[in-house]
Amino acid sequence: MRALFERRFLGVRVVLVLCTSLLVSGLIHQSVCARASFDLVGSASETGAVRQQQETPKIAVNDASVSHDRVLGDASVSTPESIGTMQLDVRARIHAKSILLLAPIEPLSRELSAVLQVLQKDLAFSDQFEVRVKPIKTMQHVQELQDLRAQGYALVLFFTQPTPDTIEWRLYDVTQSLMVQGKKYTKRGAYLAGWAHNLADGIWPALTGQGVFFSTKIAYCKEVHMRKKKKISHMYVADYDGSNEQLLMNTPTVIVAPRWNNAAKQPLLFYSEYTNANVRLMVTDMHKHAKIASNFDGVNMVPTFSKDGKQVVYCASRGDGSCHLYQYANGICKRITRNRGNNVSPTFADDNTTIYFCSDFQTELPQIFSYNLQTQALERITQGGYCACPNYHAQRGLVYAKRADGYMQLFTYDPKTKQHRQVTHDAGDKDEPSWSPCGNCVLFSSERHGKNRIALLNMLTNERRYLTPEKENCSYPAWSPIYDQVPVIL
Repeated sequence: MRALFERRFLGVRVVLVLCTSLLVSGLIHQSVCARASFDLVGSASETGAVRQQQETPKIAVNDASVSHDRVLGDASVSTPESIGTMQLDVRARIHAKSILLLAPIEPLSRELSAVLQVLQKDLAFSDQFEVRVKPIKTMQHVQELQDLRAQGYALVLFFTQPTPDTIEWRLYDVTQSLMVQGKKYTKRGAYLAGWAHNLADGIWPALTGQGVFFSTKIAYCKEVHMRKKKKISHMYVADYDGSNEQLLMNTPTVIVAPRWNNAAKQPLLFYSEYTNANVRLMVTDMHKHAKIASNFDGVNMVPTFSKDGKQVVYCASRGDGSCHLYQYANGICKRITRNRGNNVSPTFADDNTTIYFCSDFQTELPQIFSYNLQTQALERITQGGYCACPNYHAQRGLVYAKRADGYMQLFTYDPKTKQHRQVTHDAGDKDEPSWSPCGNCVLFSSERHGKNRIALLNMLTNERRYLTPEKENCSYPAWSPIYDQVPVIL
């Protein structure tokens, strides 16, 4: 929230803080080496010994553990070339997509067909797999798996729908005729795309060993032009990839800085809205039932929630011109910063006692600090530059924005090693980063040519995707955790 430091009053832009959820990407795992046996008459064995039998198979649905270390498609080319007394040894490593087949067993219902269309998009999102859908009549013999292998498929997912409320899937490594894993999924909620995302969350770890994010949502603000050139902003919610966008709040004012709570059974969004008197903190459920959460004079915004759900820390100015952090716990709200600067953008660490936040009380330019709520120990963790928007992840540490070579760039900080690393280097400001729950991706606001877009950065591959159109002006992204049911606006 750079503008808070720049304007120091109500005309404030805010960064949102930590949001937890799960996402995907990484190295390509083209083949799966399973500890489950391809049991031709029973379930998948978990003895750890791989065995193959040459009888008529009955595809099982039982769980099986899986490991996957091999990467197909690697090529190593050594080309020694004499250059005087030097020898040049060139090696290349090539990664190709693995072909993944989604094979529903006929008869195929219209509902399952629609679910598989969404699932196909989910599993192809990270570009690790080329995903195809092909219904098949039956799967009873090893030879049929071998035929699929001959057609170029390395991995096959079989699907059946034994009851209207359940979908069963079984993942096979057809190169070895082995069942890797199988599970039965019971539908949660009435959102069809949500069923597909839930299935993807179950399947993806078996394919890659990576964390998941498919059942998450993102929230962000979008600029709206009114009459007489007046500009306001509405709050939207979309799937992890920007699809299925839904309008959540459209009050005739400026809305900023949405933040998800972390209660698994009750998804809520906190946000701040401008009024004639202040910037107040609001909260809404997915039914659009909104109420005031904090209404002090001045600014009220960006709450962060402790992992155990017992504490909230947010920033408020209470009309004195500077923002301070307030802790709400056990029904008591108390001020925890006491200095002459602006203190904003708090984010809880997973120990329930440490918060990171941004403040300019020591220098003219805001820096990032850590603060222990129990010991009151304060530590400055950045030195110099304009720093903003810290966001914490349990495994990844902090991601934050810092001005470098004229632009706000994304940096990471490891609290264990005390090391900082610059992540982005290109032109344009990057603000308000938000970790995916798995820590493999970062959502952020990317500014180019006067417009902001919501972007997603894969931290494993450094690939970037834009989730909102270039013509729209969107900002303040927040990534949800994985709730028991995929949040749907009703």
